[in-house]
Amino acid sequence: MIAAAAIVVSCGNKQQAQLTEDDSTIVTKDSIELVNEQVETQDAFDNQAIENIKEFYQKYVFGNEELTDEVVNKYCTKKLAKKLADDYEYEYDGGGYAVWNFRSGNQDGDEDTQEVMSVEALGNHTYQVHYNDLGAKGNCVISVVGEEILFDEIISNSTY
Repeated sequence: MIAAAAIVVSCGNKQQAQLTEDDSTIVTKDSIELVNEQVETQDAFDNQAIENIKEFYQKYVFGNEELTDEVVNKYCTKKLAKKLADDYEYEYDGGGYAVWNFRSGNQDGDEDTQEVMSVEALGNHTYQVHYNDLGAKGNCVISVVGEEILFDEIISNSTY
């Protein structure tokens, strides 16, 4: 009986040693729950960012609402606000924001065709916006930062 107990203890210690050596492959209930929470948090962030982008386009890029200082501060980082203001100053005298940086640059066509067709999360807080701009399909990638989900950079903008 003592020998059997020794064998059981010995085997148990080998299993423990193996588990300790390979613990990177062990998935615990807590780690699964943590990953699920992170995914849910990222999904919620992505959903809110996508809603913010769609709302911004609907009201200010394709809509008739004015892109004021208050609006820019609600949607954009100071870095992007400065770029939009600088780009406006380059084109015109006086203050304003270059909302056209969010568009394809198409200037001819039917205004009724201006719409966001889709926004997709690319990862790393970047989102690709596919839109119809006066009959021309365009896209841009917008990066966002912060818990407030502020637009930080317009990475690309093209017509396809």
